[in-house]
Amino acid sequence: MRNAKYALLAGADVLALCAGVDGLFAEPAPPARARYELRGCEPRGPLGRAVTQAVVEGSAPQGELYVRTADGVFGLRDVRVLGIRGDVVTVEARTPPLREPHRRDAVDCANLIRVSPQEPETATHTEVTFLGCAPRGALRAAVESGTPELPAVPVTYQRLASVGTAAFGVRGGRVTGWAPSGHERGLLDVTVLVDRRDLRPPAVADIWELWWWARPEEPGTWARFPSGTRGAWLEQARRRSDTPDPPADTYHLDGTHVVDADSFWCALGEAFLGPGGYLADDLDQLRPPFAPGTTLVWHDAHVARACLGVVPRARERPPTFEELVVGLACSGLTVEFA
Repeated sequence: MRNAKYALLAGADVLALCAGVDGLFAEPAPPARARYELRGCEPRGPLGRAVTQAVVEGSAPQGELYVRTADGVFGLRDVRVLGIRGDVVTVEARTPPLREPHRRDAVDCANLIRVSPQEPETATHTEVTFLGCAPRGALRAAVESGTPELPAVPVTYQRLASVGTAAFGVRGGRVTGWAPSGHERGLLDVTVLVDRRDLRPPAVADIWELWWWARPEEPGTWARFPSGTRGAWLEQARRRSDTPDPPADTYHLDGTHVVDADSFWCALGEAFLGPGGYLADDLDQLRPPFAPGTTLVWHDAHVARACLGVVPRARERPPTFEELVVGLACSGLTVEFA
């Protein structure tokens, strides 16, 4: 199919190429937090301190927590410690336990048990319809044979660009039905049940469409999109990153809209590589294409100074203004403010 904008896949197999989508762009649901019990546990170190704080204050932040049981090592993210009863520590986490390799900082416990009830699928999932789809593989075989549904295999999507793939998503989605499409004879509208956390903010649709043909040419285009969606801009910029021009002695960063970490990386990439440019999206990845001693003039730096906070970096928290400045200096740049 010409100019398909989405591909539906089951593993590596293409199920359909589709012209559009309905229902994918809405504010995603916040991650559901679940409660767990660490049984047969003697909390020490950071966990012991968090337990003490939770006893006094009712709860305490823990960040990441690694637990070693007879079944292996498991990691929890965005943890809050809620209290202790005997040798049972109760915590709340944003993610389910994920198996980890050996870690020296793991806490030894007999068991890690979820005690929150599982939410019903009607509360956690919603249907998204991919429009104008040309069926392939297992989907085409099911349609031609009159089979009413596909096997319950996980389905993902790719957002395509004029050349290559622009984005991907959907954790554990599944096809729940299809019907003739109004786009063109022989095409289908395919409905997929997806996790509400995988919905994309509406502005992301505009970002994907803007990058459909090529890298944008207007300076500062990224700034027209809400700050919470600029990570999607960085995703596109990373995929379309070009070889830099011969390095200059001085570069200029427009800090007018640098209100969070994603905004900074958008502005920095543009400062060195032009509109749609990409250098990095984390200080640990920063490998600028310049010689040591190159000057970066950061205009309107007061915006970032006011917005990016002052608390030292820890775990998943974004860097502060001061940490960004130090990171730039450590990469060989001379940073000036204007």
